[in-house]
Amino acid sequence: MESIKIEFGTSNLGRIMFYTKVLTGDFKSTKDVEFKLDSGSDFTTISCESLYDLGYSDEFLKKCPFHHDEASAAGTNTMPLQYISNVSIKFGDRELQGCRIFFALGTKLRSLFGTDILKYFNWDINYDKGIFRLTETEVKPQLSRGEEQPIQIYSLESLIQLKS
Repeated sequence: MESIKIEFGTSNLGRIMFYTKVLTGDFKSTKDVEFKLDSGSDFTTISCESLYDLGYSDEFLKKCPFHHDEASAAGTNTMPLQYISNVSIKFGDRELQGCRIFFALGTKLRSLFGTDILKYFNWDINYDKGIFRLTETEVKPQLSRGEEQPIQIYSLESLIQLKS
């Protein structure tokens, strides 16, 4: 399968930042969310601000399940993380489906693209061209507790053909 190609910019610290569309199972609208590539983060997270932009309320988010472990993200103290499942992340004509995305209410946790998704890809970065490329591996996605994580990758063009 062809690689997923993501164009990026860098922040003032040289961190890779890119926009991608996020669609959740609870809401039928997609929104562009800026993610920071963080190969040191165990979890792909989304900021509460972005969740509010997607249409989530505090009341709904408070009812979301918690991850069993506490996590430290981007140099912060450990914090319990909640998650939303059945999330799709779209990069141009490609889509990752069935992802979990984590958040922490009451914090300034940013949207980070972490190793929970990255570990299922070979990836490389071309800083000169501003391209971050993901290529699928043969590794079957697993959650930390041994459950299978249902990440699927589709070409949006083939999805459109299937529906018509």
